[in-house]
Amino acid sequence: MIRFMDHETCFEIGFLMAKIHHLTLNRTIGRISYDKKSLIESPYEQLKQFFSDTLPEMKFIKEIGKSFQNSDFDKTQNGIIHLDIWYDNMAVTDDKEITIFDFDNCGNGWQILDIGYFCKQLFFIESDKEQYELKIQSFLNGYQKIKALSDAELKLIPQAGASIFIFYLGVQAQRFDWSNIFLSENYLKMFVGRIKSWIDYYETKEITVANNV
Repeated sequence: MIRFMDHETCFEIGFLMAKIHHLTLNRTIGRISYDKKSLIESPYEQLKQFFSDTLPEMKFIKEIGKSFQNSDFDKTQNGIIHLDIWYDNMAVTDDKEITIFDFDNCGNGWQILDIGYFCKQLFFIESDKEQYELKIQSFLNGYQKIKALSDAELKLIPQAGASIFIFYLGVQAQRFDWSNIFLSENYLKMFVGRIKSWIDYYETKEITVANNV
């Protein structure tokens, strides 16, 4: 596994993700389908078992749900998605050969979700946002070597990333036998704070691909 990724590795991850998406485009499997209900509404209900819906953080999650519409993603590409493509779940050789594993959350949905997930994960390990922007460009350029992304899809990356934050928070509530040692109001505040910082960052920024090669 790797913890910090250089530009070349980001490019190769994007390239491999696009190859997977190309092979699974418009295909489905007998697993979860990711949409507003599974990404936001069900996680919110899971969290209500442990947290009051009057908490500011719970209200914030509910507001995201109100603004999230499945129809926003109508013009995006669908298929089988991994939903956890990140350094924890891959091996990278010195020659940049990448093996992806851990398909626990594999399911059906908008392929932009995989892209949004990778971007939001990189956002939080790359403290230098200039480097973050350059690495995201490398990742997206690698992706578009195989599959083109529309401007509409690129604009949905922040929304896709935020929805997956909430989904995984719901997973932690659902698996309380594992998460009970850390799932608390302080943890909720920290986690929602990260969602806010991700959303705030993209309030004034637009994701584009500078060099689609």
